[in-house]
Amino acid sequence: MAQAAAKITKDMTFLEMLRSYPETAKVLKKYNLACASCMGAQSEPIDLGAINHGLDPEQLLADLNAAVK
Repeated sequence: MAQAAAKITKDMTFLEMLRSYPETAKVLKKYNLACASCMGAQSEPIDLGAINHGLDPEQLLADLNAAVK
């Protein structure tokens, strides 16, 4: 069986993701990311935000996508 395409991609901004998938806020909280109140969430892509916070972008994306399945 083919794997479903990721709904959340590394190029999405945190704000785009939160607007489309509000349930991802719980995952961000797990990682101690306060993206909903951060000005950078409007323009910062998810992969760059993860790196800037010392997180593994691939693991963060996997957890975010798991939350929206």
